[in-house]
Amino acid sequence: MAKQITRRDFLNGVSIGLAGAAVIGPHTALAEAIKSASALSSDYYPPALTGIRGNHDGAFETSHALAWRGEKPSSYQDLNEEYDLIVVGSGISGLAAALFYQQKAGKDARILLLDNHDEFGGHARRNEFHSQGRMLLAPGGSGNFQDSHLYSPQSKQLVRDLGFDIDKVRAAMAPGWDLASPESQVGLYTDRKHFGKDTVINGPWMGAWFGMGNYPELIQSLTVPAAEQQKLIAFVEGTLALKKPLPEKNIKEFLKRTSYENFLREYVGLAENTSSLWNTVIGVTFCLGADSISIADAVKWGSPGFSVLGQEAYEALADSMILEDSDVVWMPDGNASLARQMVRRLIPAAAPGSTIEDLITARFDYNKLDLPNHPVRLRLNSSAVNAHNNTDGSVSVSYVTQGETYRVKGKHCIMACYNGMIPHLCPEMPKEQKEGLAYGVKTPLLVSIVMVRNRHAFNKAGVEVFHCPTSPYKMVSGTPPVSIGDYQHSDDPDSPMLIYMLTSPTDKNNGSQSGRDLYRQARHKLYTTTFADYEREIREQLTGMFGAFGLDAERDIEAITINRWSHGYAYDYMDLYDPKWPEGEAPHELGRKPFGRISIANSDSENRAYLDGAIDAAWRAVNEQLGNG
Repeated sequence: MAKQITRRDFLNGVSIGLAGAAVIGPHTALAEAIKSASALSSDYYPPALTGIRGNHDGAFETSHALAWRGEKPSSYQDLNEEYDLIVVGSGISGLAAALFYQQKAGKDARILLLDNHDEFGGHARRNEFHSQGRMLLAPGGSGNFQDSHLYSPQSKQLVRDLGFDIDKVRAAMAPGWDLASPESQVGLYTDRKHFGKDTVINGPWMGAWFGMGNYPELIQSLTVPAAEQQKLIAFVEGTLALKKPLPEKNIKEFLKRTSYENFLREYVGLAENTSSLWNTVIGVTFCLGADSISIADAVKWGSPGFSVLGQEAYEALADSMILEDSDVVWMPDGNASLARQMVRRLIPAAAPGSTIEDLITARFDYNKLDLPNHPVRLRLNSSAVNAHNNTDGSVSVSYVTQGETYRVKGKHCIMACYNGMIPHLCPEMPKEQKEGLAYGVKTPLLVSIVMVRNRHAFNKAGVEVFHCPTSPYKMVSGTPPVSIGDYQHSDDPDSPMLIYMLTSPTDKNNGSQSGRDLYRQARHKLYTTTFADYEREIREQLTGMFGAFGLDAERDIEAITINRWSHGYAYDYMDLYDPKWPEGEAPHELGRKPFGRISIANSDSENRAYLDGAIDAAWRAVNEQLGNG
């Protein structure tokens, strides 16, 4: 029998399994459960909770009742609290907005941050484990400082002001964990269900797909028929004769309006299983399959094709190619470190220390986040249900917490939550603005962290990163090998370790669905899949990958955290489904316009699912409210 995994997937170990219940009044069963669980004890520490995290039970029921059924409280208790700024959402964008506002308005500015989760940081979530006397950290969502050399001046300045020396952090990373370099050794895992047997083949696969290195030998080691191997070799080296000729006219339109899977099957002539080999790159970038992205999007983001498409195709896409060298820098807990440092700057009593070195091992006191004598207050487990511009120039924000309904007043409000929720929170907005906000559908994500008792099997596998194109989790790796301050990464085979697993549960396109349709469908799957089902998938996949190297899932797995992000990456416009809007008229641009004393800051509003996009949005929103001076 498998070792039982403790499900501490809600406040202080209380599990609430009433998905879909609406927190409308103080007498519902859910409200009572929350109320009994919410008294913060001295050991209340969300980063260490396992089970289902991210969009955990209790975080979304109020919002779903409002968005799906139009249900909201009929009355509110007005609190004797007035603020200079109220921020809805305490993710990277919300926290950055509070800091930028404080910089402009002064340290005494009264700021309230509301968040529907039991933890701050939004997707920038920390997963913390303890085993054999060691602390082990993992990113539970938002991961890294990607391409920081391309950040805007305000994003660069904020990162520096918070003490993150990118060069120093980069130097603290051990080699071998580059997720995209052509030279990096990657384990390609092909599973028995699709390829006949479980096989891990190590090699520089990212480069091999572009005809680099000894690609013929590597491709010939795949468990696909010899004829498919030869097609693959000819495909990546550019000697393959296409089954169908490319159109002579409008090549750019063809590249943008033809799915990558159609290209691989109908033009290149690959079998279905062979066509799936690039699902990892496509899946972690777009959270879709090759049947739902264009040829242009696929090749721009690292899938092969230009070798047979030719110079004309390359020139047709040159204006939109990703040409800069990618630079990815991780902290041990991902961008949770940035969120934690912002909270520590806003509320110094929350945690000791000031440097990124002492930040890593600092334990935050959640009892200090919402105290009346602090100018900045962070109120968790509080779901906003309305934001309203008052005739006196103020803003009223109403929210539900512990089954009770409250209303607070502020001079300004910044909505740093999910774009799609804002039309329901601000129903008086103009129709065109609400349509712009509702257009994008955030991509659903699963980031699962598995603690195993030692590294023996993983070390024997020989690499740090694995691509798993036909498995439930498309990418599997160790957690970021970063040593900072007292936190030291260990490769000792006898040490416990964390395994990082990433996927999006989107299905194959039925031929009539858009990317947004598939995201909505996958979101439903995330909410309805049980922890037991997630656990079974994880055990089966890790056994297939590492069983031959000695992993015994029943013996070796000690804990599992499922970071369920039903609203994950910001929506990115796609060639297959979205038109090219004139500048200033794209849905995210129409949706982010200021609405009286209410401004909008989130990565959705920048149409970029990146750290700097969230920060840039916060900068814009604060300047809208306080001016550019």
